[in-house]
Amino acid sequence: MTETTKSWAALEIEVKQVDEDLACWVLMQSGAAGCEVEGLPAQPEVGGKVRVRATYDVPVLSEEQFGQITAAFEEYGLAESLKSLKRKDVPEEDWLARWKEGFEPFRVGTRFVVAPSWYHPQADGDCAGKLDEELKSNRHVIYIEPGMAFGTGLHATTQFCLRALESFPPRERILDVGTGSGILAIAAALMNKDSRICAVDIDQVAVDFAAKDFELNEVDGRIELLTGSTDVVKDRVFDMLLSNLTCEDIVALLPDYYKMLSNGGVVLCAGILAEKLPLLEKAAGEKGFRIVQSETIGHWVGIVLQKG
Repeated sequence: MTETTKSWAALEIEVKQVDEDLACWVLMQSGAAGCEVEGLPAQPEVGGKVRVRATYDVPVLSEEQFGQITAAFEEYGLAESLKSLKRKDVPEEDWLARWKEGFEPFRVGTRFVVAPSWYHPQADGDCAGKLDEELKSNRHVIYIEPGMAFGTGLHATTQFCLRALESFPPRERILDVGTGSGILAIAAALMNKDSRICAVDIDQVAVDFAAKDFELNEVDGRIELLTGSTDVVKDRVFDMLLSNLTCEDIVALLPDYYKMLSNGGVVLCAGILAEKLPLLEKAAGEKGFRIVQSETIGHWVGIVLQKG
């Protein structure tokens, strides 16, 4: 009997190099498990292009999902690239091998190193315990299990939040809204061992992956992990909120954020497309927040809001 090889659905699209990050974000928002980027031969007339490949944890994309993806590319100004959009099948072994080849440890800010799980001292394989000593010198190491990549630290928005965490004094009560892989909650736990941290996500699959990452980083006993959104902690008070979500989601949650924040508390917001920043600025001002820090990275903006 011939064993059937498991494969995943994938999409490939060619975009201008400057739009690489935005294209990856659109695909990840559509449910992709992860994205890879490959350079194409230089094309000066269009400023250079790259090929973005997104892999999904289903064998076949539904027509409804495919339609939503094409609509999203149009909404974010990438309609011209749709003529290069192709459907693919990726064998599971190929996908995992490429993930491992493409995800190397890297520094973020001045305090963190993000490394894939196979560099953990107790992992199996050749990389176990072989994280470069100079790379991790005087830094907290965050180990992430790539699997379903709900936040590996590679995206500019996650990196903004990690850098912003460094710039604020340790807070006693911290809530990570939409925790994904749990990377921000882990960072907060590593920075301050006295903080009480809660992490929430509406996606049970993300919650399950975050639980694995908390255990991998030995912070599972210090982070409360819940399935849901702000509704599951609405009666609590926090000093810092971590909110790496879309602009629309953040705006919708601002009333809850204001109620649950202590006076002087802060919200670290990322995942905001630069063109949508005015929407958030207006909503935050009306709710009583002030912007105390901001950073623009390509298509993205990260801001810190403070109550009072």
